[in-house]
Amino acid sequence: MVKIAEIVTQNPWWRSEEEFVKYDQNLSKAKPIFFERRQIGLKKGGIYILRGPRQVGKTTYIKDMIRRLIEKGVPSRSMLYLSLDFFVSRREMKNAIDYFLDLTRDFPQIFIFLDEITSIDDWNLELKRMADQGITQRAVILATGSSAIKLKETGELLPGRGVEGNEYYMKPLSFRRFVLQSTDWIVDCLPEKDEFRNALKRLKPVLNDCSIDLSYGLEDIKREIQKILPFKRELSYLFGIYLVTGGLPGVINHYLDNHYLKGKDMIEPIVSEIFIRDVLGDMMRLQKQEIITRQMLKAIMDRYGSRYSFSKLSHEIERTHITTIDYLEYLEDSFISFVLYAYDFNKKYPKLKGDKKVYFFDPLVFHSVKSYLTGEEISGVINKTRQDEELQSKIVEGVVISHLLMHREIPFLRIGKTFLWYYYDKSGREMDAVCKENSRYLGIEVKFQSRVSEKEIKAIAPVKQFIILSKEDIGGNGETAIIPVDLFLAQLSLSERNV
Repeated sequence: MVKIAEIVTQNPWWRSEEEFVKYDQNLSKAKPIFFERRQIGLKKGGIYILRGPRQVGKTTYIKDMIRRLIEKGVPSRSMLYLSLDFFVSRREMKNAIDYFLDLTRDFPQIFIFLDEITSIDDWNLELKRMADQGITQRAVILATGSSAIKLKETGELLPGRGVEGNEYYMKPLSFRRFVLQSTDWIVDCLPEKDEFRNALKRLKPVLNDCSIDLSYGLEDIKREIQKILPFKRELSYLFGIYLVTGGLPGVINHYLDNHYLKGKDMIEPIVSEIFIRDVLGDMMRLQKQEIITRQMLKAIMDRYGSRYSFSKLSHEIERTHITTIDYLEYLEDSFISFVLYAYDFNKKYPKLKGDKKVYFFDPLVFHSVKSYLTGEEISGVINKTRQDEELQSKIVEGVVISHLLMHREIPFLRIGKTFLWYYYDKSGREMDAVCKENSRYLGIEVKFQSRVSEKEIKAIAPVKQFIILSKEDIGGNGETAIIPVDLFLAQLSLSERNV
């Protein structure tokens, strides 16, 4: 049976054209700032897959894409959107798509947007059917999902059907994107004669014209950093906000509205509650137990920024080694946490059996998980974290690692463990991050503290160049650069597959 009323309800542009924007919940709630993302170049015959966590803005991205297409003159009736959270089976999805195909037989090009497609078992079989019947030759299909493992493993069963080269990530906003897109609004909230406001206003055009890539030489990176050095105070202020909100657009807007318009320097408890409910809901759909999920989250939190073996972890939480790895993988594939492997320079391969580090993808994830584990409201968690220099430094370290991932990763082809690791050896030497750029290794050490020096680096033979990310200091000689972390992240570019 086809849920015609449901389909029509989900596609209001069929009857109201571009006017749907005024009433769409996703687009209308994207305020006070509508955060722009990189636009995917959609081509007829292509099947596109967009992976990202819940609340990151995937649905809003699709609705905005539909708005843009209508503005370009694409017929509104040629576009189908289905939120598959409302469907219970592949049969329902098939019937809805077939209903749309019957309505659009005369259209030379159609667009099919399948949101949260991993809610449907064997979804790939429906796309395979469409491809094998030639339907996709006149169609553009974009599918999104919050479960990376379901998208990846099932998507791999579509070889030669237009998926290759069309997979993208949508992750929390990087600090650079946060700065470039929030600054104008913050400026408008400050008094006109305020000197800080005027400096903040000048920051955006300067930052727009410069960025860094880790393939650059150290001297080139230092030269780019010098361009925004006069705005260190402003970037430090914005980084403080980012360490509270993270990069989820809805959370950023919630905090900015509270802070600047309502005079409340806080994030409401409901924000973290919604996030945790989403996490637990996804784990339950994956047939994972809440009690074990809670144990894993607590274990990550207790050891945050430290290295440890999974066998030791499984022993401490009294679970089997297989169960421990299974839950960690699902947390990673749901974009909650990620595992950083140590690197073996002799074997030129990560130490899969060595000690690992586990970080959360985003500061808001850290705050929400800690609130969930302790029962304390998220605003109290954030305030205590701000006052704990050691803990704040660990959160910054996680932010840096997640940005380094976004800088280079490409779905399926270039995952984190192929280019980003950390390092330790028996002599006590350790490096927070080791990045591989072609055949060159770059060591990165995070020292979010008042004073740092080149002595913080313990030389590792294969690594020839080092960056120390400080809180305030800048400098370095020869093959070492000391750079404030906020200046570094404000200029770090993203891979072409991060929208």
